[in-house]
Formats: sequence, structure tokens, C-alpha cells
Amino acid sequence: MLRVTPRLLTNSIDVALDAVRDGLGLARALSYQVDADVAAGRLCYVLTHLEPPAAPVSLVFQANRRGSPNVRAFVGAMQRCAGVSK
Repeated sequence: MLRVTPRLLTNSIDVALDAVRDGLGLARALSYQVDADVAAGRLCYVLTHLEPPAAPVSLVFQANRRGSPNVRAFVGAMQRCAGVSK
């Protein structure tokens, strides 16, 4: 187990990521929160061997809404994002 003593405590991911971008240290964030910064080369992943396993995500909606264009579009977008085929 790795123990660290935080130098900045915040409940705002925006504040944490601003501090990281300014070179003040590391932050734990979800991939979607840092993807653009990683792609642009502003941030990089470190300590990847300490990442927790991915958590499953379930979409729950009323059965009678399955045919709704909004629900279909959202489910489709989430499937594409997760790399799931129909």
C-alpha cells in the first residue's frame, strides 16, 4: 500500500486538475476527466499499476421507454463510449 500525505485537499476536480496542470503534484481522476489533457500532452498517467479495477455501469430505465428516441440515443452513445457492440 502506498501512503501519501496530501498537500492540497479539495472537493472540486477542476481545482485539483488546475493544480496538476500547474505542476503542483498528482491527482486521482477519472479517465473522462483528463482524456483531453492527456491527448494534448498536458498530462500523463502515472502509477497505473495502482489503478483500481474498472467498475461496471448499468443503465436503468422504464421498460416502456425503451423505444424512446432519447433513451435509444443515450444507450447507443454509452455503448459506443464503452466499446460495446449491440
